[in-house]
Amino acid sequence: MRFKDKVAIVTGAGRGLGKAIALALGREGSIVVVVDINPAQGEETVRELETLGVEAMWVRADVSNKADAERMAADTLDRFGSIDILVNNAGIHDAAPFVEETEDMWQRMFATNVMGTVLPSQAVVPEMMKRKKGRIVNISSKAAIVGEPYHAAYSASKGAILALTRAMAVELGSYNITVGAVCPGPTYTDMLLGATGDAEREELAAIAPLGRLGQPEDIAAAVLYLASEEAGWCTGQALSVDGGMSLLK
Repeated sequence: MRFKDKVAIVTGAGRGLGKAIALALGREGSIVVVVDINPAQGEETVRELETLGVEAMWVRADVSNKADAERMAADTLDRFGSIDILVNNAGIHDAAPFVEETEDMWQRMFATNVMGTVLPSQAVVPEMMKRKKGRIVNISSKAAIVGEPYHAAYSASKGAILALTRAMAVELGSYNITVGAVCPGPTYTDMLLGATGDAEREELAAIAPLGRLGQPEDIAAAVLYLASEEAGWCTGQALSVDGGMSLLK
């Protein structure tokens, strides 16, 4: 119960990594605000949390929209009175040869992955500054660390999240707000299943020094550490959770 009575917001919590993170925080005692643009998925995560005895609510928000991000924070404060943790997980992925990546693809990638981290953070930071305490965890990617073909726009957006994490950590440290990042490798989620076939996933697992792909719970465990009191003197850092794959290239 590391997060007993803490209020945590998790964006993109309707499925995949975000859902696993939300459930992990709930199991550790947190009140969880599930933020997702998809009503069915967001409400399903809330139902699963409530089945575990966790107090939770769903907020529909497009994290790339400033008004939605501000409403997310306001709704959370109206119901629960505080915001202790923000996990910026919402993101999108696309792949194409670099010379074929369209301007629209680049703009969509940065709108969701980068501004979808900036705007929710800007919405909650004033409350954290006022209370002089807070934890922000940003989800980046292995693609931010190593060069990956056909992922230039995605890699650039996730690399921007790492630079943003460092800048926020330095600026917000005097308010006792820590900012960290998790860089997942290939992990069994709907996003991975939609982007790869069985043979490709088997090849990726064989490449990993630990011999397997990640599970959402692997990523959630890293988020819990960065959001916890145990990480109170750890800020601006990126934790790679990729089975050692980023060490190879």
